[in-house]
Amino acid sequence: MRFLRNFGKAVFWQGLGRLVQVVGLAYALRCLGPEKIGLSGTVIVAATYGQLALDFGLDLVSVRHVASGTARLDAVLPAMFSLRFLVGMLAGGLWLLLVTLLPMDSTTRQVWMMGAAYLWVLTLSCSWYYQATERMHQFSLIQNSTSIAVSICYLVFFRPGQAAGSDLLVMLILTALVTGAVWWHVQREQRIRLFRFESLALARSLLREGRPMWCFNLCYTALSSMGLPLCYALLSDRDGGHYRAAGAFAAALQMFLVYLSLMLYPRVVAWRTSAPEQFRTRIHLVVAGVLAVGLAVFAGLWFTRMPIMRLLGGRDFLAAAPLLPVLVAGKFVAIASGVVIWALLAGKRDWAAARCCAPVVIGGFALNWWLIPLYGVRAAAWLNCGM
Repeated sequence: MRFLRNFGKAVFWQGLGRLVQVVGLAYALRCLGPEKIGLSGTVIVAATYGQLALDFGLDLVSVRHVASGTARLDAVLPAMFSLRFLVGMLAGGLWLLLVTLLPMDSTTRQVWMMGAAYLWVLTLSCSWYYQATERMHQFSLIQNSTSIAVSICYLVFFRPGQAAGSDLLVMLILTALVTGAVWWHVQREQRIRLFRFESLALARSLLREGRPMWCFNLCYTALSSMGLPLCYALLSDRDGGHYRAAGAFAAALQMFLVYLSLMLYPRVVAWRTSAPEQFRTRIHLVVAGVLAVGLAVFAGLWFTRMPIMRLLGGRDFLAAAPLLPVLVAGKFVAIASGVVIWALLAGKRDWAAARCCAPVVIGGFALNWWLIPLYGVRAAAWLNCGM
C-alpha cells in the first residue's frame, strides 16, 4: 500500500508538471523554430549522455547498498557528492576547451559553451538519494517544480524569433538553482558535510563495483538517444528539430513511467529475496502490463497524431506528427526492458545486462547510419522503438 500511495503521488505531480510542460514547450517551439530547437536539442542530448558517461554506474550500486543495508547512507552520500563534484568540474572544463578549439560560428559556439555548465549541473543529480530512501514521490515533486518553472519562463519571457539556445539557458539556470537548494537541504537533513576528500576511498570501491552498470548505462543511453544527433548530422537542423519536438512531447507524455521503474527497483530487490519462487512471474506480469498499455496508447495516438501536433507545435512541426506515436511506444518498450534489467541486477548479474545491450547498440548505429539518409526521421523513430 505504501508503494501504491507513493506511486500515486508521483503520478499526480508528474501529470500536473507535464501538462504545464507541454504548454510551455509548445510555445517555445513556435518561438524558436525547428532549426534552433535542433541545435539546442543536440547540445542537451550531448550533455545528458555526458552525465551518463560520468555516472560510472554509481547510482544503481549506491541504491543497492543502501536498500540492502550493506552500506550506511551517511557514508555513501559524501562519497558520491565529492566524486561527482570534482568529475563534473573536470568534464566541464574539457568540454569548454574542445568547443573553443573546434571551428563553428559564434552563435553555435555560445550554445555549446552553455552545455558545459549544464553537464556539470546534471552530474550533481540527487535522484539516487531519493530512490535509495524510497521517496521518489518527493523527487517527482522537485523535478516537476523545475519543469513548471521552466515552462512558465518560456510563456512569460519568450517571443517569436527567440535567440538560439534560450531554452537551454532557462533550463540551465533553474536546474542549477534547484540542484543547489536540494543538496543544501540534504546536508541539513542528514547533518553531514557533503564534500570530504577522505570519502573518496569509498567512492573508489563503488567505482569498481559499478563498472558493469557503467557499460550498460552508456550502451543503453546511446541506444535510446542516438536518433537526434544522427538526424542533426546526416539530415539538417530542421529535421533534427522535428525529431526533438516529437521526442520531447513523447518524454512528457510518458514520464510517470520512469518513476514507476525507479520506484520498482528497491521493490524488485526485495522480491528477489523475500519471494524467489514468485519472482519470475511477477516480472513477467509487470512487463506484459506495460507493453499492453503501450500498444493501446500507440493506437490512440496514431489516429490523433496530426491534430495533436498541429495544436502543440503548429504548422512548422506537422512533419513531426508521424514520429509521435512511434516514439511514445518506444518509451513503453524502454520501461518494460528496464524492469527486466532490474531483475538481472537484483540477482547481481550486472554484466549480463551490458552483454544484452552492446550488440544492439552496434547494430542499431549501423542501421541508423544507413537508413536515416534514405528514409529520413521516420527511420530514426522506428529504429528507436525497435532497438
